Amino acid sequence: MDILNFQTHNRIQRDAFTTRMRVFLSVIVILLFYVVYIGATQTGDYPDKIWLHRCNSMEKLLEKHDEYPNIEVDVIFSRQNRTFDVTHDPENSINLNLNNYFAYLKEHGGKIWLDIKNLTRYNKKVLYASLDRLLSQFRIDRKRLIIESPNWKSLKYFTDRGFYTSCYVSYDKPSHMDNEEIDHCIEELRHVVDEGAVCALSFPGYWYRPIKQQLDRPTDLPTWEHRKTQLQLLLSPRGQDMLSDPQLKVILVKDKGNHHR
Repeated sequence: MDILNFQTHNRIQRDAFTTRMRVFLSVIVILLFYVVYIGATQTGDYPDKIWLHRCNSMEKLLEKHDEYPNIEVDVIFSRQNRTFDVTHDPENSINLNLNNYFAYLKEHGGKIWLDIKNLTRYNKKVLYASLDRLLSQFRIDRKRLIIESPNWKSLKYFTDRGFYTSCYVSYDKPSHMDNEEIDHCIEELRHVVDEGAVCALSFPGYWYRPIKQQLDRPTDLPTWEHRKTQLQLLLSPRGQDMLSDPQLKVILVKDKGNHHR
């Protein structure tokens, strides 16, 4: 083969390779657009299972209620005033009372997941009485609430009185543990379930597979993907597994909107 033919042959090969790569990349782009399109069309299809995480302002509630009729809020109970302050941290309080949420839910429907930050054995009875009084005042069925705390022993007081309760799983990420440490955590969770103190175990999404695979208990499993939007959840394999899992009752997702705090 002379030099001219050799160069021509190489150019044809390069052109053919370039054409194949363009076709390949075009197919990948089309597939990506298709996957995103399918995910986008599913947004809003799971209002009973996908709830709004950290809805700690009335402005956010009003902004997002049509898309997320069911919400999670953080509350700190004041024993002195017998009120529930809607805030994640005491230092960031804006003196927003839970009464405002109940008044809204009374008129517009929806459910609420209360992450109670300071439930203890010392305040559980007065906290229960204060919450029960609010429900009576606004005529809200306690079945519309999830009561969550890491203090599962104190939650039993609420469980025994008809509330739907969930023990907050506060372990470190499984990826930061060895197998023996994970097994120890799972054994502790089995004990919580077997005690019958709570109705569910709630946990961050990264604990979903270890708990699902190893817990071996028929308890409900609410969870949260607080760094994922609803669309990201719908596009992820783990999210699809969660949505199709009947044991997993609620998934909290991130949607900051314009009024996140």
